[in-house]
Amino acid sequence: MQTIVLDDHGRAWDARSPTLRSFLHCSLPDFDFLAYLIENLGFVAITKIAPDAARIRFRPETASPTSIAAALYCLADMGIERTIISCPDRFVEKLVPSLPQTIAYIAEQVTASHQQYSSVFTSREQPLEILANADEALSSLFAQWIDSKQVYDSAALADALPESLRARFFIVEPVDGRLTIADVGSGFEIYGETWRKNARGLPLEEQPDYDYGRWVKGLYRRVQETQLPRLDEVDATIRRPDRNDSIHCHYQRLILPFTYKENGGTCLLGASVFDVREQQSVLDRWAIQECPA
Repeated sequence: MQTIVLDDHGRAWDARSPTLRSFLHCSLPDFDFLAYLIENLGFVAITKIAPDAARIRFRPETASPTSIAAALYCLADMGIERTIISCPDRFVEKLVPSLPQTIAYIAEQVTASHQQYSSVFTSREQPLEILANADEALSSLFAQWIDSKQVYDSAALADALPESLRARFFIVEPVDGRLTIADVGSGFEIYGETWRKNARGLPLEEQPDYDYGRWVKGLYRRVQETQLPRLDEVDATIRRPDRNDSIHCHYQRLILPFTYKENGGTCLLGASVFDVREQQSVLDRWAIQECPA
């Protein structure tokens, strides 16, 4: 039985297509490639199992709205009525007797996942005026952005970012409609050195904690669309799969839009300052709570 996957641009691919694997720079994967597409990249998979029935596999937390819409159109075009819906984190599949009920069930699952997702990451936008009395590093960076007239000067930033901000920064560029990581400062240590050294060229959301990456992408996207700087106070519990734990972070993040002098292209610089007192592993917190004083 052929399985079709719908990507985050609404394009349909054969799940076994060598072209798809080549497109994703994954010609010879040594892992479950289809599971990776669904769980990490937000693709939706459809397998026709009878003339009017199909199995749908998607992860509500990561599925792209475009992928979901494309999948529903695909079901309608195929004349599908009955569906079996599978989600990676659930042991029981859902049997749905009609296409309208399938649409309603998928919408319900996505809404529920987003409610849970929003409780893990919170961001409070702050007025830029407070930078005058806030952290010196972010204040200096903002002043430099104003003085530069928003023109990216790598030499000037090369001095400011490593020292005052301890190299905790991202540089993000739009590439083919996706926000892509152009550089990561050496101070970004949450996911470890291996990920950081291989992050250049990845879509911004493709972080080890994909939910966090997707959430962060939304904030960067707003700055890209408005071309206005943004300052946030952030609380986030970030999963670290390589360590099998999570870390709670409280930090301030400043995102600045820049223009490249050479070609007129744009980029976004995101820099953050941690409240070290709030940065504590969830596992450590449990240990503290369970140990007698």
